[in-house]
Amino acid sequence: MQLKTFNVYDNENKAVQDAYDMLTAKIHINNSLKKQKSFVLISCRPEEGKTSLAISLSISMAHSGWKVLLVDADMRKPPAAKRLNQEFQLGLSDYLTGKIEFSEALSETNITNLTYLSCGLEQSNPVELLCSSRFQELIEQAQSDYDFVLFDTPALESVVDGAIVASKVDASLMVVEMGSTKMKSVTRAKEQLESINAVILGVVLNKVKKHDYKRYYGSYNYFLNTKRSFIKRRKKKYVPLDSGTTEHVLKA
Repeated sequence: MQLKTFNVYDNENKAVQDAYDMLTAKIHINNSLKKQKSFVLISCRPEEGKTSLAISLSISMAHSGWKVLLVDADMRKPPAAKRLNQEFQLGLSDYLTGKIEFSEALSETNITNLTYLSCGLEQSNPVELLCSSRFQELIEQAQSDYDFVLFDTPALESVVDGAIVASKVDASLMVVEMGSTKMKSVTRAKEQLESINAVILGVVLNKVKKHDYKRYYGSYNYFLNTKRSFIKRRKKKYVPLDSGTTEHVLKA
């Protein structure tokens, strides 16, 4: 197993922390009722904050005491272009092509209970790999070893990869950027997921602006940002790179 160090922004922001706590709690409740352990985060377009949300949600769930595996399933981008892949690591694509075993693809993190599976070597056409029996075996192994498994995938409007993953995992979380994502894009994504019988757990409204969130939280000074490495972690909760906050809408 490899060692991976995360460097992200830590927003000293109670509103965002509360939002992630509530989202984590609702996922846990849903798991208790429906036994859903594996999830894919889906966005309509790139740059909607999906990856930041996946990282922060994984950390929030790990802080709650659950063993969590975060999987970067976007094998189309080179590792150097990824937030958590500053240096190349063996990962998902290397496992799916049979070069390494599952345990060799995993990366330890300095966050207790959180393990990371990087995308691995860039692939020009990962669809065949995602449709392989080896990917199904990975999902089953991950669900056996971890309490929750989160997959981060490319945007639905760009490629079909996210839809393939959604058809294989327990449920999907749609990430929507407030004030930017068009309703027709959300509707199209919903219809695409439903056409493959994917389970849609709910929608997360991301990048909510401060003035909108203050309607619920008053004038408290929730919006202070400090950057530090997770290696130098204190007893704080971690939130995404985006300066906005996060709301959630989950259906049972």
